[in-house]
Amino acid sequence: MIILVTLYHTRNLLVASLYAGITFLFLTLGPLLYILLGVRLGKLSDMDVSRRTERAGPFLFSIISIMLGLFILISLHGPRNLVTALLVTEMSAMVLMVTTRWWKISVHAATLAGSVTMLVALYGVIILPAFVLLVLVSWSRVALRRHTVAQVVMGSLVSIVLTTVIILLRGV
Repeated sequence: MIILVTLYHTRNLLVASLYAGITFLFLTLGPLLYILLGVRLGKLSDMDVSRRTERAGPFLFSIISIMLGLFILISLHGPRNLVTALLVTEMSAMVLMVTTRWWKISVHAATLAGSVTMLVALYGVIILPAFVLLVLVSWSRVALRRHTVAQVVMGSLVSIVLTTVIILLRGV
């Protein structure tokens, strides 16, 4: 998703690669390393952070990491669509973090649903078949007994609605 959003209407592949790298670092790599370290130190049960009670730390770290990446992208006058994608992710993370205090909503389903929604907004209906991936990931989360059907459906719906609202507000 990061690459496709960054490459949307880009004129300079090198500069686009820099923006994608910054986004990848703060959106993906930082939070992943935090979780990996937490698992290795025994602070987190597993890479999925399956225990709802363990999710606050990873969520807070991710939110701070995304904010830093967002600040850097804005400071560098990064692509508007990429800034929008980070805003969507930031808002989704906050909503999911609050929800997770009471209910284990699916972050996997939410992330994929928001990503595909963003790509459909940029590239059009040609991307719609990617929603099949959302069905497959959601099914796998239920089949692996990580979530209930309701948790993956709500994760997806929350993210689709948030993404759509932010995209409309930002005029993407």
